[in-house]
Amino acid sequence: MPAGIQVLTEFQLGVESTAGTAVPTTRQYYPDGTGHIDPGAQISFHEGAQRGTYTNITHATKTGEAPVISFNTDPDTGVTLDDLVLPGSMLEGGVTPTGAGPYVWSFTGGSTTHTFDTYTLNVGDDTQMYEVDYGIMSEFSISGGFDDLTQSSAEWMGQAISKVTADAVASNDSASIPSALWTIKYASAQSGLTGASALDVLRSWTLDVDTGLVPRFRADGSLGFKEVLASDNLVGTLQMTWDNNSDAVVQYDNFQSQTVGFFRLAVTQGANSGQIDLAVLWEDVEPVGSESDGVNETLMTGKLVYDATWDAAIAIDVTNDLAALP
Repeated sequence: MPAGIQVLTEFQLGVESTAGTAVPTTRQYYPDGTGHIDPGAQISFHEGAQRGTYTNITHATKTGEAPVISFNTDPDTGVTLDDLVLPGSMLEGGVTPTGAGPYVWSFTGGSTTHTFDTYTLNVGDDTQMYEVDYGIMSEFSISGGFDDLTQSSAEWMGQAISKVTADAVASNDSASIPSALWTIKYASAQSGLTGASALDVLRSWTLDVDTGLVPRFRADGSLGFKEVLASDNLVGTLQMTWDNNSDAVVQYDNFQSQTVGFFRLAVTQGANSGQIDLAVLWEDVEPVGSESDGVNETLMTGKLVYDATWDAAIAIDVTNDLAALP
């Protein structure tokens, strides 16, 4: 049999109606291609068995499994506005869009409830496709600069892994998001973001989110987890680099006074758009943390925080071409 070919590597998924019940995959996504399938087998090699020999291992027992699929966009591919519904669905599940096309999606996280969707994942190449059910993101990131494509990554986990025949899924030709199209707004309250002016300061940004979704294992007749619970904190970190001007000084003052600020990262592509609203408390602000092209830059790192007036810490709103979750 010939070896599997890198260019024939695939990652595709479909949203599950019932968590853990596999469905046919319906949409392709495009990772960097390698090193992203970990079957997550937990093995006991019985090294404590005293056999009267210097090597005790003669067999092993599989005690559990927790497959992990690490997804990172390729720099030449990036992320699309259609793709952003996936991290959104880890913040709030069961969302249906409004509109007749383009479709408007709204996901909110950080309140007193935390629901989420689950997916069947198919990952592999022309030699073998592997299926993981009950797929969720334990963490995800979205990032951009000023001269590249917007990138995304996610750590997917699932209940079990099996070998399958690849589903026939059409290619995904949605337009990637050039990072330069993003804008940044700041306000002292989330309600003020809509009327705020875009700031001409942003050089790069990275949003990292730990979804707080935790697999719960039980003795239930199977080696995989029984269910996933939203039993940990939804936490996140926002890192940004700004040109060091008066707007950056405002953020330095917020850092010193530990004042919560609200930020909107927004992008428009034709009839489609996306925005990410965040409530942030700065952990560190360096007024002259770096320089490029002879210009001083401010480096900022902050934590997502819950705002009682907004009743959220993060919101992802997307207008795109998807009438339903893939």
